[in-house]
Amino acid sequence: MNRLQDKVAIVTGAAGNLGFTGAHAMAAEGARVVMMDISPSVADRAAELAKQGLEVVPYVGDVSDESDIREMVNLAARTYGRLDVLWNNAGLIGADWLDRDTDVVGVTRDHLMRTLEVNLLSVFLGSKYAIPVMAEGGGGSIINTSSIQSAGGDLALVSYGTSKAAIDYLTQSIATSYGHLRIRCNAIAPGLVPPPAVDDGRAKSAPVQLLRDSQMLPYVGEPSDVSNAVVFLASDESKFITGQRINVDGGATGHLPTLSDRRKAA
Repeated sequence: MNRLQDKVAIVTGAAGNLGFTGAHAMAAEGARVVMMDISPSVADRAAELAKQGLEVVPYVGDVSDESDIREMVNLAARTYGRLDVLWNNAGLIGADWLDRDTDVVGVTRDHLMRTLEVNLLSVFLGSKYAIPVMAEGGGGSIINTSSIQSAGGDLALVSYGTSKAAIDYLTQSIATSYGHLRIRCNAIAPGLVPPPAVDDGRAKSAPVQLLRDSQMLPYVGEPSDVSNAVVFLASDESKFITGQRINVDGGATGHLPTLSDRRKAA
């Protein structure tokens, strides 16, 4: 407890399972958290945490809208006088949306651009406005949600994978440019963490089973596995870690793909 005592944090995509779990974990460790989401349900989710005595403030806004991002950061600064942690977590991961995210020929321009706006532009804008406030307070930690999808090419998910690969570069760029201001920037890359990505009955689908078979560990991840990594990167325990991507994937990206069938046969 109290690993984030008195720190001020912002979490985007805070109404979803990963974002909510992370906001809860940070608040439980003593942080004061601004929870942002485009869904009005973020107010109800914040109320759940407030009933537990945790200090949270909801904010409804669009992460691809620059004015909403600016107000999000200003809200944290006005309310608490500082900003220590920004978790750029919002992203488009709905099953219907990802089903339409095929390959370069098949994906529409509108689909690509909207994916980049929500997944990538939001990280750029959030960091752009958070960095000056963090610098005034003596530093901070920016955490970006990437994905193991950015680790290599695929036959589908071209928009999603492109956005996440760009986040990996942006993470290193921010870490390089602002480390002298004591601002750290790292990314987390979740693997198979069923809620919310496969909470619609797809847990036994072929792509999900293939990903599960590729893991070194025999079980899927949970939202708390991701939030544990986020809390660590937000805390002073990680004060000498920056410019890194932490894979929270059960080892899926840690071996040659040819080992999957051999391990299943063992």
